[in-house]
Amino acid sequence: MGVHRVNLLLILKIAFRNWRRTPLFSVVNLMGLAVGIASCLLIGIYVLNELSYDEYHEKSERIYRVTQAIQNNGENDGRAVTTPIPLKELIDNELQGTVAKTVRFFDLESESVSIKNPDNNVVIRQSKFFFTDPEVFEVFDINLVRGDTGQILSEPNSVVITEEVAGIYFGDEDPMGKTFHFEGRFALTVTGVMENWPQNSHFRADFLTPFSTLRNLWGNYEELVSRWRWNPVWTYLLTEPGVDDQELEQSIAQISEPYYEEYFTGSESVDLSLQPLDDIWLTAGLDAEIEPVSNSVNVYLFGLVALFILTLACINFINLSTAAALRRSKEVGVRKALGAERSGIAGQFIVESIIFTLTAFLVGILIGWLAFPYFEMFTGRELMSANLEWPEIAIIVSVFVVVIALLAGFYPSAVLSSFNPIDSLRGKQSKGKKGTRVRKALVSIQFSITAILLIGTSLVYFQHQHLQQKDLGFDSEQVIAVPVYLTSAIWSYDEMKQRALNHSSILQVSGSQTLFGGSNFWKYDYTPDDSGNEDTPSFSKLFVLHDILKTMDIEIIAGRDFSEDFSTDGDQALLINREMVNYLDWGDPEDAVGRTFRNPDGEEFSVIGVTENFNHTYLRRELEPLILDLPSNTTQLIANIEYMKVRLAPDNPSDAIEHLQTIWADLDQTHPFDYFFVDDRLNQLYETEQKVASVMGVFALIAIFVGSIGLLGLASYSVKVREKEVAIRKVLGLSAPGVFYLLSKDYAVLILIAHLIALPLIYFAADSWLAGFPYHIELLYYLMITFVISLILSLLISIGTISTQSIKAALLNPAESLKNE
Repeated sequence: MGVHRVNLLLILKIAFRNWRRTPLFSVVNLMGLAVGIASCLLIGIYVLNELSYDEYHEKSERIYRVTQAIQNNGENDGRAVTTPIPLKELIDNELQGTVAKTVRFFDLESESVSIKNPDNNVVIRQSKFFFTDPEVFEVFDINLVRGDTGQILSEPNSVVITEEVAGIYFGDEDPMGKTFHFEGRFALTVTGVMENWPQNSHFRADFLTPFSTLRNLWGNYEELVSRWRWNPVWTYLLTEPGVDDQELEQSIAQISEPYYEEYFTGSESVDLSLQPLDDIWLTAGLDAEIEPVSNSVNVYLFGLVALFILTLACINFINLSTAAALRRSKEVGVRKALGAERSGIAGQFIVESIIFTLTAFLVGILIGWLAFPYFEMFTGRELMSANLEWPEIAIIVSVFVVVIALLAGFYPSAVLSSFNPIDSLRGKQSKGKKGTRVRKALVSIQFSITAILLIGTSLVYFQHQHLQQKDLGFDSEQVIAVPVYLTSAIWSYDEMKQRALNHSSILQVSGSQTLFGGSNFWKYDYTPDDSGNEDTPSFSKLFVLHDILKTMDIEIIAGRDFSEDFSTDGDQALLINREMVNYLDWGDPEDAVGRTFRNPDGEEFSVIGVTENFNHTYLRRELEPLILDLPSNTTQLIANIEYMKVRLAPDNPSDAIEHLQTIWADLDQTHPFDYFFVDDRLNQLYETEQKVASVMGVFALIAIFVGSIGLLGLASYSVKVREKEVAIRKVLGLSAPGVFYLLSKDYAVLILIAHLIALPLIYFAADSWLAGFPYHIELLYYLMITFVISLILSLLISIGTISTQSIKAALLNPAESLKNE
C-alpha cells in the first residue's frame, strides 16, 4: 500500500509540475474538456427531464389514453387524442375485469372560464379547469392536502383546487367550504385542496369538478353525453395488472363499433387506439392535445449533440495531450534509460489523464451550474423535475469520468510510452505515417461533427423561419382576438360590433369558431350534390360571422361573400375554398357557385362563393377542403362562435383596445375583458422549433469553440514536429506567407473532406426530419447554401487559429532550430 501511495504522490507531483510549466496550454486543454463536459451535463439533465414526464404516477405503466382517428377509405385523416363522452360508460360496463378505472377530462372546449370569489369579488379567467370523474384520484397520483379522496368529488358542484389557486383567491384563509361562482351561473363549493401538479406532467389542472356539475350548464345533458359523433373529452384507462394492451385495444374497438356505425357510414370509419401514458409527452403530431407536448426527435437530437460535443472534447484532449507529449519526450527517454517499462509509463499517463479529467469535470460542473439558469430560459423548461437519487448520480458521474479519461488518455499515453529513448534524449520525435494518419482522421471527425452541427442548426433555423413567414392566405397582423365563448357579451354581439366600429382605429369586426391557422378544427357531415345518398363524407367546417373575409383579408375568387342583405344566408348559404372545388372535381371556382351540399338532416345548402385557399389549421396539417357557414340563429351563434376578431388601424391600437374594454364592461360584468394579438398566438404554435433552433445554435457555437481549441493544439503539434523543416525552408528563401501555406494547406483539405463526409449524413437526417412537416423548405437548395456557409466559416476559423502558430513558426530563428543538427 505504501509503494502505491508514493507512486501516486509522485505522479501527482510530476503532473502538476508539467501543467505549471505550460500554464496557458494546460488551461486551454482544461477549458476545452470542461466546456464539453458542461454541455453534456446540461443536455443530459434536459434529456432526463424529458424522459421523466408522467413517471411520478405509481401506476403509470398501466395507464393509457384512448385516441381516435376517422378513417376515410382506410386512411387516417389525422389522429385526435379526444373521444366521445359515452365511451367511458361503455368500457366500464363491458370490460370489467380488464379495465380497472376509466377517467375523463373535459374543458368545455373553451380556452378559459370565469371563476369568481364572491367574498372579495376577485374574478380570474382560468385555463386549467376540468370536469372529470371521481375515480381520478384512483388512477393518477394527485396528492391531497385537504379532503377525502372518496368524498371530495362525489357530489355535483363540488370542486378541488390546487394550493396555488387557494392562495390566489383566499390568501391565508382556510379554503374548505368556500364557494366560487362559475361563469356567473352557479356556485361551486371547495371540498378538497391538492398539491400543485408536478412540472413533468403532460398537463396540469388547477380545478377539478365532477361531470355531474355539467347538468347546471346543459339543459339537454342526457342527450349531449350520449353523442358518439362528438369527441370532446380526454379519456384515460387504468388496466388491471397483466392486461395485454393490444388485446384491450381490439376489445374497445369491437364493443364501440356498433355505436360508431350509426354515425359513420360509407367510406368513413373510426379507429381507436391506446397510447401509453409514458409516451404522451414525447409523441408530437396528434390533434387536440390538452397542452402542447414535446417530441422524441428533440430528445434524440440533443442526445446526438451531446455525443458530438463529448467526442469533440475527447479529440481535443487527445490532440492537445499529444502536442504536450513532445515537451516530455526527454523525460520519457530518461525514465526508459533508467529501466522503466512501457506499461508503467503508459499507466502513469493514464493516471494523469484521469486526474486531469476529474479536474475538468469539477470545472465543468461549475460552468454547468453557472449556465443552468440560462439553459432553462433557452429550453423553456423547469429542469429539476427529473427524480434521480444520489447513488444513481454518483454512479453516473464515476462512469462518466472514467470513460472520458480512458477514451481521451489512451492514445496520448500510447504515443508517449512508445518514444525511443535514444531519439527522445537527442530531442527527436517520430513522425511516422501511422501517427499522422490517426491525427488526420481525428481532425476529419472533428470537422465533420462541426459541419453537421453548423449545417443542421442552420436548417432547423431556416425551417422555423419558413413556418413563421409562410403566407397563410390571410393577414393576421393588427388583428386581435377576444374570447367570447360562454360570456354574456356574445349575447349582445351586434351591439358590441356596432359600438366598436364607431372608433376610428377599429377597421373591421367579425367572429369565428376558431383562430385561423390554429390547432383546433371541426369535422361535419356534408354530402355534395353529386354523391350518393349512402355516402356522407366529413369535411372541415367553421362557423363564421359576417365580414370575416374582410377582417382577415381573405380573397373571394368566385361568387359573393355572406351579406346581411340576404336574410337566407344563415339558413341556406355556404362558402367553400378552392381546395374543396379541386377535391370534388367541380371544375373552375365559378362552376362551383350554385352547387349544393346536404347535411345528415336532409337540409340543403347552396354554395354562394369560393374563397382563395388559406390555412385554417396550423402548418403541421396539410391544406384541406373547407366549408364556412353562418350561424342560422342565436343558439348556434352562442354555441359555436369562440372569438370576436377585430382589425385595428396601425396608428393607435392601445386606444382602440381601451374602447373595446369600455364596451365590454357595459355588456358583461361577469367576465374580465381578455384579448391577444392573433399573430403572436400563431407564433406560439412553433415555439418548439424556435427553442430547438436556439439551443442547437448555442451548442453549435460551443462545438466551434471546442473544435478551435483542438485545432490550436494540433497546429502547435505540427509546428513543433516540422520545426527543422520550416527552418531549412526559410534558409532556402521561404517567406512568411509560404510558412502559413505550408502549415495550413493540409487542414484546408481535411476541412473539405470532412464537409463532404458530413453532407450525405446531414441530408438523410434532414430529409427524415422535414418529412414530418407538410410545409417545409426546399432541402437541396438550403443544404447547398448552408454547406457553403459552413465550409467558408470553418476555413476562416481554421485560418485564424492556425495563423497564431504560423506566425510563431515564421518568427523562429533557423539557426536556433538547426543548431543541434
